Amino acid sequence: MEDLKLAFTKTYEEHSDALFRYCYFRVSDREKALDLVQDVFTKTWHYIQEGNTVENIRAFLYTTARHLIIDEYRKKKNLSLDALVDQGVEPSISIMTSLETSIDAALAIEEVRKLPEAYSEILFMRYVSDMSVQDIAEALKLSENVVSVRIHRGMALLRKNMKHTFPNPE
Repeated sequence: MEDLKLAFTKTYEEHSDALFRYCYFRVSDREKALDLVQDVFTKTWHYIQEGNTVENIRAFLYTTARHLIIDEYRKKKNLSLDALVDQGVEPSISIMTSLETSIDAALAIEEVRKLPEAYSEILFMRYVSDMSVQDIAEALKLSENVVSVRIHRGMALLRKNMKHTFPNPE
């Protein structure tokens, strides 16, 4: 049992940051992303505690996260910015400064988000979470060939969209 706890702690240390980035990319809310990561590891721990085995822990974690995110989207209530301002919520200066300093990254991420989900999710998993094609295929229950094709097509579409959004100044 102690070996299992140590192995699970090591898994958490190795994958929690990348899993957080994945969740944050999908839900655009830091607190919700943190909650989702906690839920992923809690569900995974319970699954293992029940005596189930996991052959590829990374793929299992991302599959679990993906399902939790889908559940979150189904129950999410949309709040408009105007409604939040009416309630007295104002964006802080530090948030605005932080956004301005990371504008390039935000624009790139926004361009990835504009892609069809079949491409954006795979590109994020590949280039932000640094997952292998094999791990992505297992997490999404797709063939490695389909994942590779979607990476290639997604990148081509992203390049095309980026040229339109950020034309070459020359």
